[in-house]
Amino acid sequence: MRLISNKERFMIVLLLAVSLVLPSLGISAAQVPVQNNNPVKATAPKTTVVKKAVSKKTAKKKKKIKLTISKSSIILNKNSTAKLKAKKKNAGSRKIIWKSNRKRIVKVDQKGNIKALRTGKAKITARVKGTKVKAVCEVEVQHYKYMKMRTTGYCNCRRCAGRWAGHETASGRMPRAKHTIAVDPRLIRLGTKVQIGDIIYTAEDTGGAIKGHRIDVYYSSHRKASRHGVKHQIVKVIYKK
Repeated sequence: MRLISNKERFMIVLLLAVSLVLPSLGISAAQVPVQNNNPVKATAPKTTVVKKAVSKKTAKKKKKIKLTISKSSIILNKNSTAKLKAKKKNAGSRKIIWKSNRKRIVKVDQKGNIKALRTGKAKITARVKGTKVKAVCEVEVQHYKYMKMRTTGYCNCRRCAGRWAGHETASGRMPRAKHTIAVDPRLIRLGTKVQIGDIIYTAEDTGGAIKGHRIDVYYSSHRKASRHGVKHQIVKVIYKK
């Protein structure tokens, strides 16, 4: 029986050690080169890093839906009609829903046509279906009538008011400029609002010479009253109901 030399014994121990250690390092024995009886050198496998190309996609922001209405406020006469128009933006094919908060005063159809039924105030709302985007029109229904009147000016002096100078009006209130007018109560009731030009007056006084289609406008001085002169104007008589 042949004895094993020290060199052969060393090689056997080395091979056994390598076969036990290399698998734990993830290296197979086939990857270990052995040449010309040189000592075995273990080389770690080369790892290649694969870089994934990440495409930058810019997320498109959703455009904000907008809604505008043709009029934000409107004054209508009783039993009159009007049409509101709503313009939507970025709403696609979504419909516009019309609604009145006081249907007994103003009603509206789904085309924006409104009708004033009785005096009062209401709000007409246009809303984009499926969203909370809306626009509001405030509607005031009045009962008014246009009249052609002869207007003059007066004050609370003796030349204008005679023995009633400095006294209260027929309604029991002191007259005020840009507020008080004298009317014929058979044609216009006391307390009625009357718009002359851009100013809305209140019928609070009467007069012996104020008959029929005639109005006396109160001024704070005789000089201002005289400047008014005599005018023929179309006035708007706004009834309470």
